[in-house]
Amino acid sequence: MDNKHWFRVEATVELALDEAGSHASGMQPIQARRLAAEARQSLDRLSTRRDAEVRASLALVLDAVETLEREVELLHRRSVLRGRGLALRQVHATIGGDGMWVSESHGSRAALVHLGLRVGGAYHLVSTDAEVRPEAGGTELRWVDADPSVQDLLIAFAFEQQRKERRRELDALARS
Repeated sequence: MDNKHWFRVEATVELALDEAGSHASGMQPIQARRLAAEARQSLDRLSTRRDAEVRASLALVLDAVETLEREVELLHRRSVLRGRGLALRQVHATIGGDGMWVSESHGSRAALVHLGLRVGGAYHLVSTDAEVRPEAGGTELRWVDADPSVQDLLIAFAFEQQRKERRRELDALARS
């Protein structure tokens, strides 16, 4: 994969590096049934006009259940990090779908990277393996075999940050 042409943005992210770990031994999702997804499939089978009110009400309940499932998953991931002696900390980085650059030094050659990102109004805690490349003034972290859903989230984060930055620039121009 040619990593020279990926879009990156400067942003503050939450980061924890597990220099001893790898994704294979890393952050696995909770092994539980996702009830909200199953319930949504059942809800989609309601089709009559009189079912419309019930569907609308149940859709709101399912939104709440999905939110709770996501929160439980986040708590699980934070618990796993804490159990490994890791803590998320805010760092200023240049980040995109191919990797990220941070201004601090890291000595290992590989790491399991944990990132806390806010995308689309929701908080996500993702993990991916990275190749660690020390550089002058910092460290380049290149994602290695990132899960497509994680890579999609990283790309969405980069574009959302770019949109926010452009909005700030336009607002500053409008005020002057």
